[in-house]
Amino acid sequence: MQFKTIKYISVFLLIMMFGTIALQAKSVRFRAMWRSNPSTSMVIGWDQVSGNNPVLYFGTEDRGKNYQAYPSQQRPDNIMQGKGMNNHFVRLENLTPNTTYFFVVVDNEGVSRRMSFKTTPDNPLQRLSVIAGGDSRNNREARINANKLVSKLRPDFILFSGDFTTDDNATQWKKWFDDWQLTIGSDGRLFPVVVARGNHEASNSTMVALFDIKSESVYYGLSFGGDLLRVYTLNTMVPPGGKQKIWLESDLKSNRSKIWKIAQYHQAIKPHTDSKPELTELMINWATLFHKYRVNIALESDAHVVKWTWPVRPSRESGSEEGFIRDDERGTVYLGEGGWGAPLRVNNDDKSWTRNSGSFNQFKWIFIDQYHIEVRTIHINEADKVTEVRDYNRFAVPRGLKVWSPSNGDVLTIVNRNAPPPPPETEAISNTDQDQQPYQPDVDADQVEIIYDPEPPVEESADDKKGPPVKWLKIDPVKKTVRVRYSLKAISKVDIIIINNKLQEVTRATLNEQQPGPYVKTLDFNKIKPGGYLIVIKANGKVRQRYRVKKG
Repeated sequence: MQFKTIKYISVFLLIMMFGTIALQAKSVRFRAMWRSNPSTSMVIGWDQVSGNNPVLYFGTEDRGKNYQAYPSQQRPDNIMQGKGMNNHFVRLENLTPNTTYFFVVVDNEGVSRRMSFKTTPDNPLQRLSVIAGGDSRNNREARINANKLVSKLRPDFILFSGDFTTDDNATQWKKWFDDWQLTIGSDGRLFPVVVARGNHEASNSTMVALFDIKSESVYYGLSFGGDLLRVYTLNTMVPPGGKQKIWLESDLKSNRSKIWKIAQYHQAIKPHTDSKPELTELMINWATLFHKYRVNIALESDAHVVKWTWPVRPSRESGSEEGFIRDDERGTVYLGEGGWGAPLRVNNDDKSWTRNSGSFNQFKWIFIDQYHIEVRTIHINEADKVTEVRDYNRFAVPRGLKVWSPSNGDVLTIVNRNAPPPPPETEAISNTDQDQQPYQPDVDADQVEIIYDPEPPVEESADDKKGPPVKWLKIDPVKKTVRVRYSLKAISKVDIIIINNKLQEVTRATLNEQQPGPYVKTLDFNKIKPGGYLIVIKANGKVRQRYRVKKG
């Protein structure tokens, strides 16, 4: 009798074990990319290591792993074998701009973890956060640190300018994609990557097979935020003239209306180490077009050093050096040059137009709005000490993040002199002590994305009930948004708190290290229930403004 009992228990445990295994999907090495409009599309790719008939289930509401509750589903549009992986790609179209989508992949062996992605805004009024870098090759510790920082900084997308692995083989690529999973946010968010080919990628076909790039020649353009930004990905491994130059100039002509233009490619035109050659053909074929059509930033890699330049243009006139001369009015800023994990080199070839250079593992963190571009260089070591930003404060430097602070300042800002004037209460404060190139502090007039905190509701404190008189505001009846205004006299931590009529905190947005000056914020009430609300704005814990609103 005892033997039979043990036997039944063993069979039960085996059933439970195999049942658990069956719930684990065999889709791994996820990635997100674009082939078309980033505000209405997304490509989700993965390696299907086993299992049959995978389907991606998705929707705008988080249904966890309950795939049958998602309203939409789509099978892979493209399947390609490459670098030892069974690469599946689902090309999603007709999505809603600036919207989070949740998804799972289901096959006959189980369900993947629940993940998400977000489409980009489709208008230039909303700010973008971008991470840019390249050369991740063989220093895996540095690569892992950089990937972890991506997950913590939560950018709208990543620009990666080539040299993913050292030898372009299956083993190294599998490890690369395994490490890339560390870029996924703690909430399962995938951050799309826009990729260029480097000299350590043996062929264009590698890039197509692994990232589902639409252009088989691996040069292409993408537009973000309507007319806000056009990004050009160029290929230094094929002739820069001929077809590539013709395409580049044609596309630049067609996109003159874009407020900002950024180019990324692998090999630097004028590398800042003497162990790399200067590339005159890139100067002739590309840099001249960058100047002619006002490309604002060129992102370069390959040299494994750190650099950013003053705005420069091609020139042989007096005062030029190596074919470039500084031009603060119409020049292009060149940033680079790799450092996501490749072996570092010595920065021993500065020019007269070099702003600063260095030698350490790094990437660039770039903020883009219609008024200016801000660039920071981020040390990628000690990623575990950095706190994760939240979607409502993605433009605040998180605790523990090490920003490079060289002699010419830690923030490079390019101002759009042709931008329409901001509303009176969001006028940027000019910073007159910078060297010729215009600078402005980080005055953020973006929409604040209100999210729900898991913390229990709290009553309005006695301090909250004091302060400035309460003003009534109207909620936009169509957009369900309301604009609030406040002004800061010092660098402040700002809390925007929405409280209901029961004196319960509904939601809160925290903005760290905001610079002095006036601000306008747009609060989204779409997900907040009808009723009356108090909006309290605090700066360093003290009430600055109070507003009343009523949502019908």
